[in-house]
Amino acid sequence: MSGGTPQRLTTLYPRAWRARYGEELDALLEDTQLGLRERIDLIRGAIDAHLHPFEPSLVPVLAALSGSALATSHALVIAAQPTPTDWPGYLDDALPLAIGAVAALLAAIVGLWLKLGDADGGIGRIGFVLAVTGHAVWLTALVAAAMHAAYGPLTAAAATVAMSGTAILGIALVGRSRLLLGGLLAMAGLAGISPPMLGWPLFAAAWTAIAFRLALDRARPAAGDGGARRAG
Repeated sequence: MSGGTPQRLTTLYPRAWRARYGEELDALLEDTQLGLRERIDLIRGAIDAHLHPFEPSLVPVLAALSGSALATSHALVIAAQPTPTDWPGYLDDALPLAIGAVAALLAAIVGLWLKLGDADGGIGRIGFVLAVTGHAVWLTALVAAAMHAAYGPLTAAAATVAMSGTAILGIALVGRSRLLLGGLLAMAGLAGISPPMLGWPLFAAAWTAIAFRLALDRARPAAGDGGARRAG
């Protein structure tokens, strides 16, 4: 194996990880003949390093803030209607707000799942799969609706799966002593399957609180892994 191959593999690791351990790993691999198993181990380690960074990522915070702002705007548009919207509760003019909210919250869901780390457990994995699958199909259905395709039953089913997964993921976070964050996520999931006039405002409020909690965790990373983990 050429001497450059190990170095190419180490570039798969995050920049912060390479800054801390890169030279040591390069020195270890410099004269090493890597087999298939060793290459797989290096790639697996790189994936794990990306999933569990040294510092909390800003992406979930921005995603939750964007999603909550868009969901709030959508809730205000619905509330401004003189009569309740027809099932399933979307307006053509407000569909871009709903699409943006669902897309942003899909990224936020991934970030919240990563907070569980290796301790996600069966409940956390089930919630994550349901939430991500539901949000992805929900997003597709809303885009189809914006293109004037039939979307009602699919949207309702996808949103229900997404909200069920969100609530289950919240329960998993509560089980890992993230009481406030998990409780808010479970509340968001339950609100998402409520009637639109009530559900969207509660959904938006829950995600706004989640966004501020994530921002607080990132501002206090040490507390977020210690004292704050016990509190919220």
